[in-house]
Amino acid sequence: MSWFDIMEDMRKMQEEIERAFPEFWRRTPLLIPGESKEGGVIKYRRPLTDLKETENEYIMELEMPGITKDDIDIKVTEDSIEIKAEKKFESKEEDPKKGYFFQERRYQGFYRSFPLPSGIKPEETEAKFDNGILEISMKKAEEKDKALKVNVK
Repeated sequence: MSWFDIMEDMRKMQEEIERAFPEFWRRTPLLIPGESKEGGVIKYRRPLTDLKETENEYIMELEMPGITKDDIDIKVTEDSIEIKAEKKFESKEEDPKKGYFFQERRYQGFYRSFPLPSGIKPEETEAKFDNGILEISMKKAEEKDKALKVNVK
């Protein structure tokens, strides 16, 4: 009878996935360290994401519970998109008569960066946020001829 070591099996499975999808893991780590707006250290989680393609646009949906639209920062170029959201929670309770003081701080953040399959028009990108779901619509750029004929002189 052999012993089952789940952590060793999970490590092996992770190595196999990393070998199969090296670019994916390099671009979108599960947790990435960063700095908060207030200067504290924060670990960003990767939001669950769906990317759909239609004839004229790409539509991306990201799940970011606990975030408000003011916490979201989106940067778009012709061939990539970067989404970052950060939230700081603080609560204080104190009662000098009873002799206690309680303070709690928590930071929550999401980060995701994607290369896009073909060019988009960054200036026509629109985003809406509703009930923890961020939806981003990115209009496709007109396809240009990929090859140009060069005349020899």
